[in-house]
Amino acid sequence: MSWTLHFSSFPPPGGPLAIAPVPWDSELFGFPFYELRAAEAAPEALAAPLRAGLDGLPRGRPCLVVAGLPPDAVALARILTGAGFYPVETLLKIELPLARFRPAVTGRRFQTLRFRSASELDLPALQAIARSAFAADRLHLDPNLPPERADERYARWLANSLKAGEALFVLDDTRRGGLAGFVLAVRPAPDVYDVTLAALAPAHHHSGAGLWLYQALLQEAAARGLRRVLATISINNLNSLKAAERLGFTAASSVAKYHWFRPA
Repeated sequence: MSWTLHFSSFPPPGGPLAIAPVPWDSELFGFPFYELRAAEAAPEALAAPLRAGLDGLPRGRPCLVVAGLPPDAVALARILTGAGFYPVETLLKIELPLARFRPAVTGRRFQTLRFRSASELDLPALQAIARSAFAADRLHLDPNLPPERADERYARWLANSLKAGEALFVLDDTRRGGLAGFVLAVRPAPDVYDVTLAALAPAHHHSGAGLWLYQALLQEAAARGLRRVLATISINNLNSLKAAERLGFTAASSVAKYHWFRPA
């Protein structure tokens, strides 16, 4: 999903905090979602504006705010947790210059899987995979959120990405029929793919097909003349991290995600 958030400073004008509504999650979950950013300021200077900002959010129904911090921002994390935020996920940003890429899987093991661009006809099967594939992300891990809504978020993500013409690829299972998995990437620069979503159908879990899927994307990127591939993976997703490591990805940065939730 490639929509833009519109941040407003708090307290206005020019306060140390910035907050933006997240309209797609608000619509899907049925109550307001926001994203919070903190300026580079002494953490203790943020405590009072943070509490005032949270107190000013709409009441009468649930409300969720997400914030992302570098894992070593301990002082700022203490301010957030003191205001009621709680950690939900840590994401690792990884990268691979394609000049360094060497295939990790060869031979005939995955000869029945065919990598190709997705089409509109694939959408129902893609969404079925998406609704069953994710469990370790912040929206599924947060007990305040209904998991079926989190499942639907990924299904909508694919529909919007396909409509927007983003780089969405599938693995055809030519032996069993149907799709074995998919991978979605955006292009933040002409020579870069940023992998935003990938998943396998249940029948292909723990089969090594995930490694093949990532490798096929890297080969496709190289064939298109790209120079670098990025990805963001939850540290809870050890299988994907291991596959990325085998293909030569290295860590670039990380972010810890925090939620603040107020019930109705």
